[in-house]
Amino acid sequence: MERIPEPELMKKKEQVISYDEADFSEGEVNLINQINHYLLKRNIFLSEKDLIVDLGCGPGNISEKLAVKWPNTEVVGIDGSKEMILRAERNKEISTNKKQFKNLRYICSDIKDIKLTNSFLNKKISLLVSNSLIHHITHLDDFFNTIRSLSCNITINFHKDLIRPLDEKSALELKAQCATKYNEILTNDFYASLRASYTLRELKDFILKNDLPSLDVFEDSDKYLIVYGNV
Repeated sequence: MERIPEPELMKKKEQVISYDEADFSEGEVNLINQINHYLLKRNIFLSEKDLIVDLGCGPGNISEKLAVKWPNTEVVGIDGSKEMILRAERNKEISTNKKQFKNLRYICSDIKDIKLTNSFLNKKISLLVSNSLIHHITHLDDFFNTIRSLSCNITINFHKDLIRPLDEKSALELKAQCATKYNEILTNDFYASLRASYTLRELKDFILKNDLPSLDVFEDSDKYLIVYGNV
């Protein structure tokens, strides 16, 4: 199936609200566990000297879970959508576990501009994470240039995203499955995201052609892929 890019930012308020109110907790908890497993396998233990950055943080779901999982680290969620950041700040403020988020803050910035305005990063990034961000980026160069600019020799990258289906029939079947759990706005956004996603081969080829030998990518089920390693 040919890739059809979608808008890089979620700016519509109804999109933001629908995304924020949906329950994605199972997949989010799974991602945190995958990251933790990856770190433990490499004997990496995060502490107060470390900084975690969640790129394309949306309403803060993953950022909050990172802050709770590693309470002694500093966690920064970054998103280019002002509506998303406002929602993330609101969620943090009204949370019954507000004290757990004392190590969490948010920045509104287009990811392609972070390298120009990274004076707020007073530590080297130890863990750079994203969830369902890559497919929002029109050109892969922009994504990989960003993680290169933010990474140093100690930075672990862990980025999870959808896989583009092989054909339209498969995409429509996944859309129908989504419709059984989520509203029309989310279902249509999910379908657009499927069409905008990259394939495993596209990402592997990009990594190979752009001299990123310490990065790898693998399929995580038939719906997702994960890009991980150092840059």
